[in-house]
Amino acid sequence: MSECNCSCSGNCASNEAVSNVYACAGASNVGKISLDLAIALHLRNSYSMGCASGVGADICGFKEAAVESKTEHLLIDGCPVSCLKKMFASKGITNFRHIIVTTMGVVKEPVFDYDPQIIEILLDQIESEEGAD
Repeated sequence: MSECNCSCSGNCASNEAVSNVYACAGASNVGKISLDLAIALHLRNSYSMGCASGVGADICGFKEAAVESKTEHLLIDGCPVSCLKKMFASKGITNFRHIIVTTMGVVKEPVFDYDPQIIEILLDQIESEEGAD
């Protein structure tokens, strides 16, 4: 691992959650929903928000922290292209659960607006799936 020279150390959002959530932030409604959903899970202390860009760029040990984690991360992709999942797999990170917003009943559109109630609906779906595990 290379030496960390970034200034973000200690200035990223954190909470007491054990597992991280990472989000696609693609250029569509479902990309924005993925990011907003990850933030909502972080604010509920269900997961701690992880930096997918830092993992992808191998910055400051983000990748190593994701690989070495003993817990299962949650990856949220907006659509079936699954860019986030493919990026994690290419980095050798396999300790994750993966969800796709479009498979949860949301239609992908080339806009950033969406009904805010979608986040609550998706949070309920995620919590019910986790309870079934």
